[in-house]
Amino acid sequence: MVVTRYGLVTTTVMVFSRGISISFSIPPNQLILSDTQIDIWLCVLSDIESRNNHFLAQLSPEEKSRAQRFKFDIHRNRFIASHGFVRTVLANYLTIEANEINYLKGEQGKPYLANPNPNNLQFNLSHTKDVALLAVTKKVAVGIDIEHNDRKTDWKGICQRFFTEPEQKALFSLAEGQQGNAFFDLWTRKEAYMKVLGTGLSLSPTEFTLTVFPEKPALVEHHSTKFAPLKQVAFQHIDLPDKLESHSATLAVASSQRECHLYTFN
Repeated sequence: MVVTRYGLVTTTVMVFSRGISISFSIPPNQLILSDTQIDIWLCVLSDIESRNNHFLAQLSPEEKSRAQRFKFDIHRNRFIASHGFVRTVLANYLTIEANEINYLKGEQGKPYLANPNPNNLQFNLSHTKDVALLAVTKKVAVGIDIEHNDRKTDWKGICQRFFTEPEQKALFSLAEGQQGNAFFDLWTRKEAYMKVLGTGLSLSPTEFTLTVFPEKPALVEHHSTKFAPLKQVAFQHIDLPDKLESHSATLAVASSQRECHLYTFN
């Protein structure tokens, strides 16, 4: 358990290095992020919604306005919890209060820190239903995506519309029982790549080709003429806890492979 000035964070930590997972501990009252490290934070939003009044007070006027525009409480509560979660974590790295966090947006809408940021802290958030993932690193862009493997989704139709021919060929060559999970895994790879580029859906998913499960995530070809490729990009499949076995998640970073530390926030 790590108790900081800015919040209560319970951590369960794993290091992913060369495909091997090992446990490790961190010094109490400190979150130390090295130049070659990525911290990945997992949050089940329903576990922290009891603190939404506290989180709401930390949000910016623009975030509060967005929260109020949700029609249903479930979506409003998830928005407040996810944004409170991000502010609490980032405040610990910056050693400021959560309500002091300020954001700016890139050309395609990707948020970044407007605060004094001598370590060039970079972050990215993804959430699906009740689960959120936050990636934090230094000096290089990062993208992360998590998806719920919803069997009601017309994933075959989506695949034919948004995946490249080599991706479709690789996916449909798998045993039928593997194809659904492989689709969602590839979708998180595609989203993570678009997010590390900072393009969002301005870059069509058909403008680049990635590997498909069971191959490790990697870029095969970037063939967009609108957006330049990164000089370096590395991917990491994220092994989620057993209770989230119906989810897929992938990390992308604009550098060579970095050491990933996985924490839970509650």
